Amino acid sequence: MGKNQLIHSNELHLIEKAEIHNAAKKMVESLNLAAGSTGGFDIYKVVEVYFTDLEKRHEMNQLLGIQEDCAYYGAKEQAAECAKAEAANE
Repeated sequence: MGKNQLIHSNELHLIEKAEIHNAAKKMVESLNLAAGSTGGFDIYKVVEVYFTDLEKRHEMNQLLGIQEDCAYYGAKEQAAECAKAEAANE
């Protein structure tokens, strides 16, 4: 993606993995962490998966209690979640 081009939440998977790792590295450095990945802790993998794997992002959001728009759910869940939301609005 171009440096001046804004990326929206439904386009996160378009970011190159190298760009994701570079951004995670900057976060590790700014927090003065000795390492970004060590013994059961891998901030690089967490950030990469969150950006690139829609199904895993959904699972992580559920664990963290982050509300989602059903348009961003995985293909398996999208229809059911949208139907549930529509039924609630009737």
